Amino acid sequence: MQRLIEKPSQLLIPLIAAAALLAALGTGFAAIALNRTAESTGALNAAGAVLATTQRALAYELSGNNGDALLAEAEVSLFAMAEYGFLASRSEYAELRSAFEALFESVRSGGEAARAARATDPRAGRGVLALGDMVWLRSGELQAVAGARLDAQKWLYIWSLAAMLTGVVLTLLSFGISKFIVADKVEVEAAYDPMTGALRRDRFIERLSGYIATKPKDHAVGVVMIDIDRFKGINDSFGHDAGDKVLAAVSGAVRSLVREGDAFGRLGGEEFAVVLRSKDPRAARLFAERARAAVESLRLERLPHVTISLGAVVLRAGEKCHDALKRADSYLYAAKAAGRNRVRGD
Repeated sequence: MQRLIEKPSQLLIPLIAAAALLAALGTGFAAIALNRTAESTGALNAAGAVLATTQRALAYELSGNNGDALLAEAEVSLFAMAEYGFLASRSEYAELRSAFEALFESVRSGGEAARAARATDPRAGRGVLALGDMVWLRSGELQAVAGARLDAQKWLYIWSLAAMLTGVVLTLLSFGISKFIVADKVEVEAAYDPMTGALRRDRFIERLSGYIATKPKDHAVGVVMIDIDRFKGINDSFGHDAGDKVLAAVSGAVRSLVREGDAFGRLGGEEFAVVLRSKDPRAARLFAERARAAVESLRLERLPHVTISLGAVVLRAGEKCHDALKRADSYLYAAKAAGRNRVRGD
C-alpha cells in the first residue's frame, strides 16, 4: 500500500487505460449494432413490401383489374433490396428478381384481354400465379434472412452494454482508489514526520495512551526516551543539512529495531521515544541498549561520531501516559549527566 501511495500511477494508469479501452469497444460495438440494425430493418421492410404489394397486385389482376401500378411499386422495393449487400449477394435475391421481372412482363404484355380471361377462367391465371408463388416464396425467405440478422444484433448490444458498464465500473474504481490513496497519503503525512519516518508527537501520544488502555494483564508497557548527544553542536558547526542527515541516520537505526506493533515517535527536535509491549518487563531496557549500540556503530561521512542517551521505564499500575514520559525523560537526563551514550532507567 505504501508503494501505491508513493506511486499511484502504477495502478491508476492501467485501470484508466482499461476503462477507456472498454468504453471505446462498447461504443464501437454499439455503432456497429446500430448500423446493422438500420440495414436489417430496411431490408426486412423492403422484402416485406415486395411480398405484400405483389400479393395485392395479383389479387387485382385475377379479379380483372389493372395491377400495373402496384407491381411498379413492388419493383421499387425490389430495387431497394439491392442496396443491402447481405441480401443482394444471395441466390434467393437473384431468383426473386428473375421471377418478378417475368411476372411483371407477363402482366403487362397480356393487357386487358388477359385480365378479362383470368377473371372468368381460373386456368388462365395459372402462369402468373406460379410466378407470384415464386416471388412470395423468395421474398419470404429474404425476409427471414433479414429478420435473423436483426435478431443477431442483440448480442452486439449486450456486448456493447457489458463493455461500457465494465468501463464505468473501472472508472469508478479508479476514482475510489485515487480518493483512498489521497486520503491515506494525507493521513500518512499527518501522522508521520517526513524526515525521520517517526510518528509525530500527537500521534505517538495517542498510540501510547491506546497501549496503556488496552494492555493485557500479562504484558508490560515500556517507554524509552532518546536524545541525540551534542546535536546542537553538530547543527552549529556543520550546518542544518548535516543536522538533518544525523536525524535521518539515527532515526533509521532506531526504527530498524522497532518491532511490528510497537511505536516510534519524534517528540521534537532531536528527541525521540519508543513504546513497547512485551511479557518481559526488561524489554524496554534491552531495547534501549540495542538502540544505543546501533547508533554508536554509525559512521557518517565528514561528521563527528554520533551517540545517543536514553531513559527507559516500565509503566506502573495506574500510571498515566504523560507521567511515564516524564519519568523516562528524567532517566534520560540522568544518562546525559553520567557522561552521555548511556542508558538509565528502571
